[in-house]
Amino acid sequence: MSVCLFQNLVRRQNLRIEELLQKIKQQQFRMDKQNLQIKSLQSKVNMLIPVHRSEKEAQNPRWRVTVQRSADRAANHSQMVKPGALEGSKLPVGCHDLFLEGQQNSGVFEIQPPGAQAFKVFCDMENGGWTVIQQRLDGSVDFDRLWDAYKDGFGNLTGDFWLGLEKMHQIVKEGQFHLLIELQDWEGNARSAQFLFRLGGEDTAYTLSLLGPILGELESAMGDFPQLPFSTRDQDHDLKGDTNCAKHLSGGWWFSYCGHVNLNGKYFRSIPRQRHQRKQGIFWKTWRGRYYPLRSAAMKIRPAELSRAP
Repeated sequence: MSVCLFQNLVRRQNLRIEELLQKIKQQQFRMDKQNLQIKSLQSKVNMLIPVHRSEKEAQNPRWRVTVQRSADRAANHSQMVKPGALEGSKLPVGCHDLFLEGQQNSGVFEIQPPGAQAFKVFCDMENGGWTVIQQRLDGSVDFDRLWDAYKDGFGNLTGDFWLGLEKMHQIVKEGQFHLLIELQDWEGNARSAQFLFRLGGEDTAYTLSLLGPILGELESAMGDFPQLPFSTRDQDHDLKGDTNCAKHLSGGWWFSYCGHVNLNGKYFRSIPRQRHQRKQGIFWKTWRGRYYPLRSAAMKIRPAELSRAP
């Protein structure tokens, strides 16, 4: 009898020890996240200082691009073009520069932001020349990826893709930019929103800073949290101390407390019946709600101070 009592006592003590260890792990998890948030806040101070282009960059010679037209894309009925031959040695720094030079056809072009290596982007030339940084059309690309993938970019520039956080930062680090978000539901309704924003570098976990009021038909969802670092399942920088939002939901995003917006969630070709599945989809809470996975999403950027087209 005494042996049984002793064994029960040992079991209870082991359970208490395990509970204490679990609490310690949770507390350490919260402390690690707080330290990351403090580091991010320290880096954001520099982002509030306006950055202007140098006179030397402003005086760079213009360029001209010729393009070869390709077939219309059935996915969005927009005209695609192949990268063209450049007249001169300079590449455009972004899609808006191509627009100013008279380029009217949307398509894939090579750009070179100041101080960066050249890379290809998809340019939407409607309404002034936007550089597309994210596109969800048909679910052909898996967006549930780790930090390095979101940093470098993945997917197909003529389909579903994520341009890459580092490329985005290289494009926008010279000043303030507009971020355009375009969404569509499964009933054919479309909504858009536009923000004035900046994007920090990797030392800030690519913190997204919203600097101006929202414009467009969409009610604010991201605007409730004006500064948010980027999170993935292997690098957790969200504001929810006891949960990794990228694991709880799906994909990488500028998460706050998980339930406000995620345009990099799972793509569902029809709305799932199960509530726990729907919460992992592409959603914008203040439009169709937290548990409505959207049909398509796109994110585009353009300089805030636009020059007049010739």
